[in-house]
Amino acid sequence: MQLNKNRHLLLVYPADMRLAGKYLSEAYSLLNIHATCIEYSGRPPAPDFYRQILSEDVDAVLVAGKKMYAPSTALPGPFLFTQKKKIPAAWLPLQEETDVFPFIQTLKKVHRRKKTVPGMALLAQWHPQYLRLTQRMTDLLEDNIPVFKWTGDIITREDVVNALGCGLGMGIYFGHGRSVGWVGYYGMRSHHFESFTGNPLGCMLSLCCKTASRKRTGLSYAESLPLMGISAAAFGAVRETRHTDNMKWAIRICDAVNEGIDNLGDLLIHAEPPNIEAVEHYRIIGDPFAPLYTDAGGIKRAKNIAVCE
Repeated sequence: MQLNKNRHLLLVYPADMRLAGKYLSEAYSLLNIHATCIEYSGRPPAPDFYRQILSEDVDAVLVAGKKMYAPSTALPGPFLFTQKKKIPAAWLPLQEETDVFPFIQTLKKVHRRKKTVPGMALLAQWHPQYLRLTQRMTDLLEDNIPVFKWTGDIITREDVVNALGCGLGMGIYFGHGRSVGWVGYYGMRSHHFESFTGNPLGCMLSLCCKTASRKRTGLSYAESLPLMGISAAAFGAVRETRHTDNMKWAIRICDAVNEGIDNLGDLLIHAEPPNIEAVEHYRIIGDPFAPLYTDAGGIKRAKNIAVCE
């Protein structure tokens, strides 16, 4: 299933951030995505709000809101529902209305890539169970798409930052996670990307604990990635997750990619594990339509990343 033109986004934002809503709506319109704009007052709306306004023609929801609200309270999970449909729903935290500009720049970059070659980066903490999982995914995917293993046993933290700027369509991390970042690579934090000048990922999935949690931090690691232009979207958990559940996500993601799914929202719908415990703590941050295609020259750049075999 390929990313269709003329998709329909429900764009929800605070009434006192109308300018940010306008910028986002205009950006999506330029990408042939129609945005229906809905304003709210106060805290992000509760699930009942969406049940009243969602229609069957909506393909995704993006909720922008004040940074003071956490992903765990902004949305009930990665999906909202109509009577017939499951709809990807994403959160975008803003301190100021101008915070949308880096996100919009990234949005335009990834959506304007040629729809030809996907590409995936597999990242993992240096631990046998995570390394085995990345190898299993590589075996399942490498006949269909380019896959690059940049795991903690063969690459340094500094080189990972550089590698993630190759412009691949998708990255996935396995290992322990915290609200401030990944435990792997001797601790990966958002400040390690402060000098990032590379090409953004389409999306970055952290299949681990807590990277969308606000515990002891003003902005979670997952939220920081789209706002800093590292990726158009991120996927992370607001609480603890189980490795067995994350393995289900991993294998089902491989199946979805091999079937030709080429955007984050559809990927998550098709890869969702059957047990609610594997899903309920995850949140989408940023663009729910984030495409999985690689930037022109991205595969060549990725092949040139040095690793220690």
